[in-house]
Order: sequence, then C-alpha cells, then structure tokens
Amino acid sequence: MKSTAKAQALLRDVADKLKIRLPASASGLNTVRALNDANGWPMLIISHGGNEAAGQPVVGVRIQAVDAVSKDVFGNQLTAFAPHTLEIAYELGASGNATFVAHSDLLAVEFECINTGVKILLEELANGTAVNEADMNTAMASAPQIENLYWPTKGV
Repeated sequence: MKSTAKAQALLRDVADKLKIRLPASASGLNTVRALNDANGWPMLIISHGGNEAAGQPVVGVRIQAVDAVSKDVFGNQLTAFAPHTLEIAYELGASGNATFVAHSDLLAVEFECINTGVKILLEELANGTAVNEADMNTAMASAPQIENLYWPTKGV
C-alpha cells in the first residue's frame, strides 16, 4: 500500500509559498489550484486567472514516489516512502524555445520546487498542448532523466 502523505505535505508547502511569491499581476501566474492525479499523487496547476487552456501561461507540478527497487520482507513490490520525483511541466511556444510562461514566473516555480530536496524533472510540452495530467504522463515517459548515481531507495 502506497503512502502519499509525504508528497501531499511537500506539495502543500510549495503551494503555500507560491501563493505568496507569485504576483497578482495583469499577465503573470497568479492562481494555484491543487488536485490529485488518477493515482492519488498531488498536483498543482499554476495559471493566470484560472485559465488552463493551451496557449496560456500554465505550469503543472506533480510529486510521485519512485519505485523502491527492492522488495519488502514478504517479496512484494513496493513504492518507497521517499525519495520522490517532482515534475514541472510547461508548454513551449510556437518557436519551440520560448514559453507562454514568463521566465521570471517559471524560475519562481522552479526555485520553490528545488527547495523540496527531491529529484526534479522538467517537462517541455509541445506548442498547442495543454498542461494537464495526461500530457504530463506522456512527457514523463520520454523526458531525459538525470539523477544521482547513489540515489537511496529508502529513507528520507
């Protein structure tokens, strides 16, 4: 049985900090919506005024536990309580390198996520792709992942 308690707590802290850090400007990210994905892992959708459509400034953040690699004492597969992978997804603009999200807003989100101390995975979604759970799942499957060679499988 998996526990989402640590992931929920980490993302709740990130959401609280982003609500303070992100300005209530006319064009920047200013709305943080918390939800759970289909597997129960916590997500944040950060947008401007709640507009989460493709082509709008939207950043998606999700935390999931990684596979524990080893089995439990009974030989069953298990999900480690820690460490976790934190995904940050955003849509690329038409040029393929600019984003719809202001650079300063994206950096603010990344800064607060990095402070969680878990593995970070950046996912660039193609132009015209809305930032949502399904598209984040697709991006995670193909995104390059760089992690510590000695990443622990148990412990916090």
